[in-house]
Amino acid sequence: LSRSGEGGMELNQLDPKDLALGSALNQRVANPFFGIVNNGVHLSSTIARGQLLRPYPQFTNVQPLYDAGSNSIYHAWQNTFRRRFSHGFMFEGNYTWSKMIDTGDSHQNPYDVAASRALSAQDVAHRFVGSVVYDLPIGPGRALNTGDSAVSRFVLGGWQVNGIITYQSGTPLAFSASNTSGLFAARTQPNNNGQSGQKTGPVRERLNSYFLTSPFSQPAAFTFGNLSRYLPDIRSDSTRNWDVSLFKQFQITERVRTQFRAEFFNAFNTVRFGGPNTTVTSGAFGVITSQSNAPRQIQFGLKVLF
Repeated sequence: LSRSGEGGMELNQLDPKDLALGSALNQRVANPFFGIVNNGVHLSSTIARGQLLRPYPQFTNVQPLYDAGSNSIYHAWQNTFRRRFSHGFMFEGNYTWSKMIDTGDSHQNPYDVAASRALSAQDVAHRFVGSVVYDLPIGPGRALNTGDSAVSRFVLGGWQVNGIITYQSGTPLAFSASNTSGLFAARTQPNNNGQSGQKTGPVRERLNSYFLTSPFSQPAAFTFGNLSRYLPDIRSDSTRNWDVSLFKQFQITERVRTQFRAEFFNAFNTVRFGGPNTTVTSGAFGVITSQSNAPRQIQFGLKVLF
């Protein structure tokens, strides 16, 4: 009985006390369901001892339809900064300092869901988003009055600069290991030797070794790993993005205006690197091979207002 993707709590996992059996869990024994259950692992006259020790040995995976067996908690400090439009300038910014913790929706040991409690995959410790609008003080009637000539009106005046700034810390990383516990668990966590794998310095200088790999290892067969689901000290690359636009208004007649706009997404072409390989058994463990944001993009537009 399996409803993959509809629930994360595995109800048909062996009790952790059965870890003491070790490799005996894989020994082939007579299959009492042979000829009765005509699919899956029950088609053979022999079956792994571990399958018969499961709470529901006639089934493989048993998962609740609407209960993932998880819970979460979120705390945040939020601030808004605002300068209303005055003298051609407006600014608004929002800053959030937060922490999100959950137990996830798949567990190394569903007999002890609390052991899965860790930072959430969506945890973003710091996030700032600001927007700026600035009418440049150049042109007829502006602070830097350039007169009412054609050049002043059509070239120098009527420019506006806009920007959206986003700075956000990276999300915590999850490490994985080969699932060798033998208990039919959803996953096996890696082991950690008690040392942090955190490294500092520019990400572009750590692409082949984003973090220290030596503190992490594959657990021995028929054991649980001791590493947390998500690591608070090793996170993906942060977001540092500026989107900038430049507008220019042309008064064609009393009722008709034309607006030219140039928009620069990721204006400073700042790279946000993709996540590193986090599988402890991989030869590329700790290596970054991708970029997670788009390079700078520029677009131009012309709009007529009447």
